[in-house]
Amino acid sequence: MAIGRASLVRIKRKESFWFNQVGSVASVDKSKVNYPILVRFETVNYSGTNTNSFAMEELEELVDKKNK
Repeated sequence: MAIGRASLVRIKRKESFWFNQVGSVASVDKSKVNYPILVRFETVNYSGTNTNSFAMEELEELVDKKNK
């Protein structure tokens, strides 16, 4: 399953402020950038931002079992 806009994802990058937290995909860049997926969170980090970019390998898509 491909990660798309509005998907819920869990962060797997250990260095991230939001490690193991869930966020919503805000956008997916189709060009060849290193971190194409912009994720938005409910909480803010130490510098006051609530978004960060991640690579596909650093995310785990959450599946809604009710809609499956």
